[in-house]
Amino acid sequence: MSREPAKSPGRKRLVTVVFGALCLICGFGATQVGATLAPTTSSGTNILTSSNPAANQVVSMPPTQLQLIFRDPLTSPDVATNMGLSLACNGTSVGLGQAQLGTDFKTVSAALTQIPPAGLCVVSWALPDFSTGSFNFTSAVAIQTTVVGATDQVLTTDTTVPILIGETIGEQKSAPRVGGVIGLLRILEYLLMTAIFGGLALVITAWPEGPTYGVMIRYIRLSWISCVATLYLILTLTTMQQTSQSFLTSLNPFEWLSSLTSGSGVVLIFRFALVASCGWVAWFPERANDPSTQVSAVSLLSLMIATLGFSRLGQDVAIFTYILGAVHALSVAYWIGGLMLLSRVILIGSGGDDLVNAVLAFSKHSVLAFGITLFTGSLQIYLLDSAAILSSGHGRLGVLKIITTAVMVFILFAFKNFVQKSFADGSSLTKKMAWRLRRAVTIELGFAAIALLITSWMVSTQPPKAVAQLSAPTSTYAFREELRNDRFRVVISLTPGLTGINAMRIELIEPRKINNFTVKFIPQAIGYSGIQINVPLTSKGAAIVAGDGTFTLNVPGIWNIEITGTTTTGDLETLATTIAVTEASALPTATTLPSVITLPTATTLPSVITLP
Repeated sequence: MSREPAKSPGRKRLVTVVFGALCLICGFGATQVGATLAPTTSSGTNILTSSNPAANQVVSMPPTQLQLIFRDPLTSPDVATNMGLSLACNGTSVGLGQAQLGTDFKTVSAALTQIPPAGLCVVSWALPDFSTGSFNFTSAVAIQTTVVGATDQVLTTDTTVPILIGETIGEQKSAPRVGGVIGLLRILEYLLMTAIFGGLALVITAWPEGPTYGVMIRYIRLSWISCVATLYLILTLTTMQQTSQSFLTSLNPFEWLSSLTSGSGVVLIFRFALVASCGWVAWFPERANDPSTQVSAVSLLSLMIATLGFSRLGQDVAIFTYILGAVHALSVAYWIGGLMLLSRVILIGSGGDDLVNAVLAFSKHSVLAFGITLFTGSLQIYLLDSAAILSSGHGRLGVLKIITTAVMVFILFAFKNFVQKSFADGSSLTKKMAWRLRRAVTIELGFAAIALLITSWMVSTQPPKAVAQLSAPTSTYAFREELRNDRFRVVISLTPGLTGINAMRIELIEPRKINNFTVKFIPQAIGYSGIQINVPLTSKGAAIVAGDGTFTLNVPGIWNIEITGTTTTGDLETLATTIAVTEASALPTATTLPSVITLPTATTLPSVITLP
């Protein structure tokens, strides 16, 4: 039997070496193919795909932010926040805001907190995964900043200066933080006004014997005195808030007339005058039942309460909203004011038939008043919020108010049924019955106070359908245009619109707060410098660039206007428009001297930056 010859040890070792080498080669190739096909990137290999400003770009306008777009997505917003991002121009470090990560998880942006100087700018970045990089761009911004202080200004006969500007904007000061105090005082104002109106209305409709009770007279008089004092404080604090004056200065009623010139301010002053006039009835409640004075008393009281429906006067709302607001205020005042009179006067102890009749009559009338309150309040919310009832702050507060009011429906009908059953047999008002009724009324008043708290909060918010009306300038401007988008709304006015010295007015309508507010003028003509104006506004208001040579248009033709700003949520979408500037004609040297116009001293002028 034959056998194969045995392999030698040398051949075995050779085969083993060859086989191992083939395995290593195959494994290395598979690793390379897998690395090529895999969608992930190894740690520390992320790179930039683009940026703004771009690498090696020559920037003639100062950038407001840095924008870096990476090839691979970043894992979380914390990566952008903690990344090492820096900017240095001409050897000087430039301040940057906190880096923000975009929704695509690839774009990182950071606002510049100062204007970069001219020269070579280097942007460096470093990610937590050890990816690093840098790029350069050139800043060719020639900065020439002129800030004119607040001094006495007299318009001369120099015909190159536009003398149409007859208005000035005072220096913007930080408003005192009194909004919370005003909100609390507003709730007290509503309660006291409804106490006066509702108490006297209940006397007219259900309790003619009321003015013969000393406790009722004292209640109405104290309510009136407290209401006048509360409204006086509200007017003082509102003036203080809008003018940034001291508390003692704002106590002067003449300051109200010069400061509260908006629609809501005028209504507030008119309301104070009506409340003060109602002292004629409140001090002598019997005049509400006297046939010779009843019409005057009812008219005065109704006008006082109707002013609560005109709190949004001056905003762009439908006229029907004011009518609904007045009817809503009247019904609420009768209902809540009647409850307060029951709680503090009628149900404080036992009584005769007149008190029983007053309670029975009010239990019937209050159902009608409550129904009108629900109907008019719901219509108001619809007109002011419409489809944004759940997406706006005002709308959500309205829904909360409706829920709170709906709870009172059960309390109201339970109170009515209890009253009718208790006095069905003609029984008198005993001390025990008065205590039980007073407890039910107090519970209902608690919910009513919560509803008034929400109402005070709603008045301080801006509903989607109520847009603030524009404050027209007091002088004539050759160019005026409103620019707006979803979050940004500005009105820009300019005169005379000729080459040379110009004057301008910038009014911010939206948003409520802004930073880095700038207006840029860029000529389309090649070879001429542009202008950047840093507007010193951080909230709603207007700023004036006076015609004193600070703002000069040096070439005729079409100029591009770009308006930018930032908020706490990021950069606002840029507003843009164009203006046609014409060549100023030669003006005669001999002119008739016009009257000298003296402007107020408090004039704040924005910085003007000339850009090549």
